[in-house]
Amino acid sequence: MLERVVEASAADHAVKAAALALGADPADGATVERAAGALATLIRAGQADGDIHPDVTIDDMYLFFSTAPTDQAPAARARWLTLFLPGLTTRARSVDN
Repeated sequence: MLERVVEASAADHAVKAAALALGADPADGATVERAAGALATLIRAGQADGDIHPDVTIDDMYLFFSTAPTDQAPAARARWLTLFLPGLTTRARSVDN
């Protein structure tokens, strides 16, 4: 899922504009709380399934999204994911990457 989010953000720079058009105002506290609640639910589900490290927090996910190299080439995004995802997930980093 995280890889898809990064790729969608890179491919569609209009995502943020579309979200704002649909009423997702980042200055609106209720919107931010709903998003944080949904993200917390996803993190807990991943942790319960053993897919996400138990110490991963919402702040870690915000860091993930805010540092995604969406303005880089696909190869750079793939390399970034190879380096970043093992810190969030329990998936081991492949030697081939």
